[in-house]
Amino acid sequence: MAFEGIRRIVVAGGSLAGYSAVSELLAADYAGELLWVTGEKQGSYSKPALSKEFIQGKSEYSELFLPEIPDARGNLRVLRDARLSALDAAARTVQLEDGRSVEFDGLVICTGAVARMPAITRGMAGVLGLRTLEDAQAIKAELVGKPRIAILGGGLIGCELAASMRSFGLEITLIEGAPTLLGRTFGAVLGEYVLDMHQRNGVNVMTGATIEELVARDGRVAAARLSDRSVIETDLVLVGAGSVPATGWLEGSGLKLADGVVCDATLASSHAGIYAAGDVARWHNPFYDTQMRVEHWTSASAQGRAAARNLLRSFPGATEAPVPFADIPYFWSDQYGLKLQMVGRHDGHDRVEMHETADRALPLLTFHKQDQLVAAAGVNASRAVMRYRKQIEDDAKSRQRVAEPC
Repeated sequence: MAFEGIRRIVVAGGSLAGYSAVSELLAADYAGELLWVTGEKQGSYSKPALSKEFIQGKSEYSELFLPEIPDARGNLRVLRDARLSALDAAARTVQLEDGRSVEFDGLVICTGAVARMPAITRGMAGVLGLRTLEDAQAIKAELVGKPRIAILGGGLIGCELAASMRSFGLEITLIEGAPTLLGRTFGAVLGEYVLDMHQRNGVNVMTGATIEELVARDGRVAAARLSDRSVIETDLVLVGAGSVPATGWLEGSGLKLADGVVCDATLASSHAGIYAAGDVARWHNPFYDTQMRVEHWTSASAQGRAAARNLLRSFPGATEAPVPFADIPYFWSDQYGLKLQMVGRHDGHDRVEMHETADRALPLLTFHKQDQLVAAAGVNASRAVMRYRKQIEDDAKSRQRVAEPC
């Protein structure tokens, strides 16, 4: 592949997507300058481990970091603890927070997402979210005093934090506005299983409730007043209320934004030479023929590599054309020694089937829409879930071939 005329490519973000994009560009023997603005104080690290192994003390700090990327050509320049503050897509320049402006020929946006912190949780001591390594370190520091903990949100982060906190025997109240836990993620049936699992492990789960007010004492959170008028005495509030794509620095850039950077099937943004990958990218997934944004580890890795390859293929002189990125979403969660996994999308399903496993106490579910398998989920059923993933992918590929014009 020829790379003539490409003087500088900028990769924005030290997330897994950014790490993968940089790795792919160097592996492709790109010889121009590669500027990686990570936004991280140190190297890229494993975010899935933060709410589990790291907080539980099963992983050391040094074990979180991803391997250094080989730089055989010496053309990689890494700016750590630096962030981009603005983009001018038409002028092809990015601006750093210190005011410096950098021109580029190609840009891969991998700035991920930030924790959603409801207004009532902001500006009060003893209230923490979890998105970064610094967040996880702050939470670990709070555990020394064995606090009573209220967790806002029964999604993946909230449930994983509850399981981790219970491993220390701490008093936990988990507050979720929906009728079950992880219902939006895994569906109602598995959501009920997760709810029961947390209750069996000693978590006080309050569903159908939200925090309306946090009460402070001496400048620090002391209680949470809920929508049902009950009051939870607490020493620490952990927020697991989801996340939002980190696109604030892209406002006014000229890029099309809508719940992320809007991209086509190849992960190309609305401006030539600018691609996005990972949590920040909202792209057209050919397998589903719709726009989606996926916040999962495996997708971020694959998208980072795909965006980098397609960026190089988009320049004049490339011998290959950009290729659509088609993906079957996959994610997992480790709680109380069990592995929960899901593949596909269960949105809009009209039928759920239960399947027997070797351990009949652990569920394995398939989700169907108009007699078509669209998703599968299971607990400690990795092989079965991965078989269903292949079936969903094969079916999607077959539909694409049928849909292609003759």
